[in-house]
Amino acid sequence: LLEVRRFYVQDGQVVPNSEAIILGPDGGNSITDDFCNASKVKFGDINDFAKKGGMREMGAAMDRGMVLALSLWDDTLVHMLWLDSRYPVDDPPTKPGVMRGPCPGGKFSTPAYLRENHPDASVVYSSIKFGEINSTFGDSTRGGRQLTSAFLGRQQ
Repeated sequence: LLEVRRFYVQDGQVVPNSEAIILGPDGGNSITDDFCNASKVKFGDINDFAKKGGMREMGAAMDRGMVLALSLWDDTLVHMLWLDSRYPVDDPPTKPGVMRGPCPGGKFSTPAYLRENHPDASVVYSSIKFGEINSTFGDSTRGGRQLTSAFLGRQQ
């Protein structure tokens, strides 16, 4: 495996992943060993992906088969700030990679608050498609297969 390109379909329109402009003019919009290395350098992270074999090993793992797992969960350690807020919270927000999204953090992001104020939280995963490259969007005769939907919520 040399590269992963991500596309999204919104209202029937195929949208490529955005360009990683924070990495400079060669940031690109696909995942490669060079992209992963540049990201780790830019954000001062350990390149554990490269230590484990990078894209070559990812491809080998995919050849062995993988299972898609989807879940709804919360994070009691860092309140999922790493996903779409400011993280790490003790780093300045101007440091590249710290501002990860618009969520405010604070008490509104704590699992205790969310569980108390949104006890019926749920999610529906739908129109999940899988198949050969370029077979899962556009003309439905290309051969991609679709899982109709999956629901995850609290057990009553």
